[in-house]
Amino acid sequence: MDKELRAAMLAQVEARRAYNALPEDAEDKDVAEARTKLEDADNAVADLLAKEPASAPAELRDRISLARYLRGIVEQRTLDGAEGELRAELKLGDQAVPLEALMPTPEERADAVSPQDGDGDALSYGDVYKTTGPMLGRVFTKTDTMFLGVSMPTVPPGERTYPVMVDGTTAAMRARGAAGPDAGAAKFDVVNATPKRLTGSYVFDLEGVATLGGMLESTLRNDLRTVLGYQMDLQVLNGTGASGQVSGLKSQLDLGLPPGAAFDGNNVNAVIDWDKAKDLLTGSLDGKHARSERDVRLLFGKASYQLLRKAYRGTTTENQDAWAMMAALGASLGLSFQIAAPANATVEPKTADGNKAVQDCYANFERGAAVAPVWQGITIVRDPFSEASKAQVKLTAHMLFDFVLRRKDGWKRYAIRTQA
Repeated sequence: MDKELRAAMLAQVEARRAYNALPEDAEDKDVAEARTKLEDADNAVADLLAKEPASAPAELRDRISLARYLRGIVEQRTLDGAEGELRAELKLGDQAVPLEALMPTPEERADAVSPQDGDGDALSYGDVYKTTGPMLGRVFTKTDTMFLGVSMPTVPPGERTYPVMVDGTTAAMRARGAAGPDAGAAKFDVVNATPKRLTGSYVFDLEGVATLGGMLESTLRNDLRTVLGYQMDLQVLNGTGASGQVSGLKSQLDLGLPPGAAFDGNNVNAVIDWDKAKDLLTGSLDGKHARSERDVRLLFGKASYQLLRKAYRGTTTENQDAWAMMAALGASLGLSFQIAAPANATVEPKTADGNKAVQDCYANFERGAAVAPVWQGITIVRDPFSEASKAQVKLTAHMLFDFVLRRKDGWKRYAIRTQA
């Protein structure tokens, strides 16, 4: 294990224990200081996990062109200039496109004064997606994966190993002269990430390239990172682990009751409303992984979102709705079309489906507890034959990534009842 990462994880454990050991009557300044140290330790671990092993020089990143990479592959020629230099820097072959080529162009980054949705409108407070990875965070910013606090490091070829600290030292109060607790050994589990292939195809139209001109670069970059980002989200949320898929959150997390809810037979006892939304948020705080509402990230499906927007504190629409209430308290809220529509489901610890439809809601309280490593370089396979009569070349892009949960304690999959 990397010495810097091991030291950061040990500091994280000590900071968490120091915070949890504070007495109930501790001074506010002591609580604030301990919490700041814990947040700093959490962020240090997350940043080390997201650290790029092979970082492209900024002067090359801003000069490369995705369109030129694709033209080189279409025309089967070796590229020179910044594109060739970056390939050599990252030790990539002639059929590979660096991930950096998906980043917004320098002009796009300069114009992006605030996050926007698909209609160009500024996102509201609760909708702003948080980023964690140094480079991939700028490529896949508006994805469910990034929103949920998943670290997304770029990695070199080979299998990746991620450590999880499962045991360490203990602390206890002792009278003067009494022996202290036995020293504990730091124990780590290891989770492995192996590359899975994510694929998408383009038909490269030579006339279209000439027509688009200067618009081609930003159009290609935006489209390719959007397509790959959507497919990554689909896998991270719903991957089954079979037939080359990753093991996503749905396959790794049991579907359970939201905080504050109960069972009515095999059903969650009531449809989500204002009170139940507040119970869901505040009940998620455990003082360990989530110490305030600002530590909570909730990703809802469309049906649940619509109910939350209609769930008012009072009896008129002039009052605050449940979505706005949770955002005002500091929670990060997201809406994903990748979450399946409501359906009858078995909610743990029940063993049979209820007859009232529920929808998944994913909750995350611990940044960096999950990792989605992306292997550097998108491999492009050229097919000049399928559309040759139309002067078109088919390009198929292959990106390698995986998804691993280093620790499940900071994750929940809640069943939100949507059917009355």
